Amino acid sequence: MHFHFPKPLHGWREFAGEVGIIVVGVLIALGAEQLVETWHHHQQAEQATRAIAEELENAAAVGYERLIIQPCLQGRIRELQTQLVGASGPWKGSPMVVGSKGYQNVVPVAYRGPSRPLPTDSWKAATTSGTIDFMDPAKARAFSAIYDQIALFDAAQAEEARAAARLSPLAFDRTLDENARTEMLADLADVDRINSLMALVAQQMIEEVRSEKLDMPRSEVAGDRATLIDTQRAARGTCVRSDLPLELN
Repeated sequence: MHFHFPKPLHGWREFAGEVGIIVVGVLIALGAEQLVETWHHHQQAEQATRAIAEELENAAAVGYERLIIQPCLQGRIRELQTQLVGASGPWKGSPMVVGSKGYQNVVPVAYRGPSRPLPTDSWKAATTSGTIDFMDPAKARAFSAIYDQIALFDAAQAEEARAAARLSPLAFDRTLDENARTEMLADLADVDRINSLMALVAQQMIEEVRSEKLDMPRSEVAGDRATLIDTQRAARGTCVRSDLPLELN
């Protein structure tokens, strides 16, 4: 029986050639794997950007709603202020009426602004997973700034609700002495401050979303605008602005 052993390499050049082939093969494999991984990360970044765009469109719509009802909310604040600085004595309950039936509350309210959900799940997922590291750095920073504004607006919503709750006694017939009227005026001033802040942040959110040029469907944005105007006009009347554009592209 004859055994055939591999022939020994003759010289260092042949050895280097063999090693070189192996090294090149490994490098090609590693490079291909890196390209696939990079492509995968960029795909994830694109998907995250689309999901974030939907959240930002929602935030812009919420901000737009706040802007178009500003005349209504400010009018209500002026109305309560005028009543509070009037003659002392019996207070005639002044519930806030929105729509033909008003708010569907068990307890009537004197003031209430809309409180809307502001989803941020897509942004949180992108930051937690590290997907934003594969986005354009400038865009990632811009997104972060907008979400900071969203957080501020959301916190102001909660603060407004608490301040409005302190005005609840004004929805009922009661006697208000001078001290009580002074306290209510202070609470009303707090509501006015928060409402003004929310309008400012709403305007900034819309402008920042527009500046990112997220290629949102114009028909969808126009539909959102029309729905918001129609819904709020049906509820609050002609004090709702219908002349304010909503341009996000």
